[in-house]
Amino acid sequence: MAAIPSEFEERAFEAPLYNQLEAGTRLVWCPGQVFEQYVGFDRALFLNDPLLWPIFGFRKPLRGALLNRYDWDFILRRRRRGEFPNFKLNLFIQAKRSHYYRRRPRQLAKLWSPRPCWRFDIQTDQQEALAKIVERVGNRAIAVYAAPVFHRWLELNGHTSRGSILSHCTFPLVKQLSGHSAWYYSEPGGSGIANPDPTPIEGQLLESMLRGAISNTDSPSNETPSSQLEALSNLLFRAIAEDIPDENPRKAIFFERVRQIRPLLEEFDNLPESTYHFLQINAFAEAFSLDWYVVGKIG
Repeated sequence: MAAIPSEFEERAFEAPLYNQLEAGTRLVWCPGQVFEQYVGFDRALFLNDPLLWPIFGFRKPLRGALLNRYDWDFILRRRRRGEFPNFKLNLFIQAKRSHYYRRRPRQLAKLWSPRPCWRFDIQTDQQEALAKIVERVGNRAIAVYAAPVFHRWLELNGHTSRGSILSHCTFPLVKQLSGHSAWYYSEPGGSGIANPDPTPIEGQLLESMLRGAISNTDSPSNETPSSQLEALSNLLFRAIAEDIPDENPRKAIFFERVRQIRPLLEEFDNLPESTYHFLQINAFAEAFSLDWYVVGKIG
């Protein structure tokens, strides 16, 4: 039986997914908010509203407004109350569009009962690169795919209104899907079947996965948030430089963006070195179509 594409595209699913992830689990944070907490300078410096600058005696925004291309949207977000996490553990997510089957595909007949299921396709160049990167960064980060266990606009709108998207999604780990081209699933969580050689994989709900990762994360006791940022940034850089083949177009995109960061930062005085590492991690997320979150609490 042929698959039915989801009625909505990835972008329509991403926005409520990420909003509910940050607001609902209380385990993930916008990395920009966390970074601002530790570097201690006012990010409103980079606002470019023409109505704002005359108040401070300037006719136009300072040259720093160029940094807006590196996604400083967190300057407009409200800061949460309570403690901020550090950068000990990071989460990278790639949202996917699903395809629906009224009955499970024939090649999965021996592994599943004849019930409805969904599938999303895995992009080879992205998956191969991410698997190598995840292996290199170890327990400093986890990477998952996210796809809905539904496919109609009506369901998306309903889960958005009820705040129930997270509990109706699959979240398979990137490292579990190496060598596969598709992920089949029939229920929320991290369990399903990878293809082309049907391989059952057991997984967890995202919140359980995050809590387990927090408890298993071990980093040197003398690490600061800045050193954690630097460590992750350097690991990502080496993984992309040494482990990803040059023919992967995402590698070229990453290095193009990295080369633009340092000259821009040199236009500002007293910016901490951690700003460079923050932007380099952000460049990785953009080049590989990922959303980046900081996981866990301080300590």
